[in-house]
Amino acid sequence: MNEKRAGMMAVMFNYSIPRIALKKIGLGSDFFLVKYSDAWPVPRIVHPKQVVMRTRLGGICASDLHQLTVSLSLYASIMASPVNPVPMGHEAVGTIEEVGAEVTRLRPGDRVVYNPIGRCSCYGFDPCPSCRNGNYQHCFCLLGIGDGTEREQEYGGRCKFGGFGGGAFSEYLLGLEQQFHLVPEHVPDEVAVLAEPFTIALHAVSRHMPKETDTVLVVGAGIIGLLTIKALRALGSQCRILAIARYPVQAAMARKLGATEVITERASRKLYDRIARATGGSLFTPLFSKPVLYGNRGPDIIFDCVGSEASVDDDLRLSRSNGKVVILGLDFNITKQVDWSVAIWKEIDVTGTLFSGREVFENRKIDAFDLALELMSRDGESFRGLVSHTFPVDRFRDAIRCIRSKEKNSAIKVALDFRRG
Repeated sequence: MNEKRAGMMAVMFNYSIPRIALKKIGLGSDFFLVKYSDAWPVPRIVHPKQVVMRTRLGGICASDLHQLTVSLSLYASIMASPVNPVPMGHEAVGTIEEVGAEVTRLRPGDRVVYNPIGRCSCYGFDPCPSCRNGNYQHCFCLLGIGDGTEREQEYGGRCKFGGFGGGAFSEYLLGLEQQFHLVPEHVPDEVAVLAEPFTIALHAVSRHMPKETDTVLVVGAGIIGLLTIKALRALGSQCRILAIARYPVQAAMARKLGATEVITERASRKLYDRIARATGGSLFTPLFSKPVLYGNRGPDIIFDCVGSEASVDDDLRLSRSNGKVVILGLDFNITKQVDWSVAIWKEIDVTGTLFSGREVFENRKIDAFDLALELMSRDGESFRGLVSHTFPVDRFRDAIRCIRSKEKNSAIKVALDFRRG
């Protein structure tokens, strides 16, 4: 394959310290840090455990947009690639194009989804403490720390060794065999491309499963919020689900996926009043602060799929006393205006969840990607419509504009389509 074609289409994050500084002070266009090429070098296998995938669809994640605007916390720089420019994107479905000499599970033509996180077993290392516990998302390899030997230098590709992988916005993507998961034949591309964000929702829900009598509030009805509603139902929860949605298309999809009640109020006071009525709670308005839902009424668990400063502050005010707030949305910015005293007064458990690992489902341990694909295979029809728009890769600017005008375009998940042309 690589001998026949030297170049490929790719959308890349093109950064430098001066360019990032200019963007941070408001200079530069919307696409100042993006580069498109139709002749980017096709990745080459340099290690026998590697695989080349030909991308079919590459989903655009909110984190990709955060990259373009450089609205990232300092900690998020842990995810940065030392390679520049670097193909963007980490949500991908495609077909295997080429395999290394030691690859045994995959063969050319297999349709797969991609897990952007490499872990010890991918590299042939003995498992680190995180991997032994099934917390692959905290593997030492993610930080570029492996077995401490020169073996780390054997691996080529996007980030050489370690780091958060990517390349879903390129025609071909290089990874390790264990980063690819076979897609059931009857699961269409438009459903399979949602596997990576679905694993995020499954991880959060499976580790914080509500009781049947609980009232759950899902904050945000973007793709992660909608997939969290789906995860709750797919994992068997019969809890009451309240969902906050901004746009009509989100509200309709939230109901389709299993939300009991959808709340569309945007004004803070109206939103608080609605949730208070829905949960039988009462609002207390401090002298110099926003209202707080107090007492032992309110949502039992809040899944915050936005993760912004404003949403986290709302979470604490809306949670019942001794409730739980699970933050899986990642706004990337450092919060400065959250009133954390509310969490103390109400004794709220606040926890974050990141990516996914080995989950427990039906009394068995299973990789989150395999679980996502299994659930998609059981009920793929309910996922249809979540990918609302696709664009050929050379129209990536239109794709990003579509996302940024969600209400106008009724956009949910937008993907770049490499199947055309």
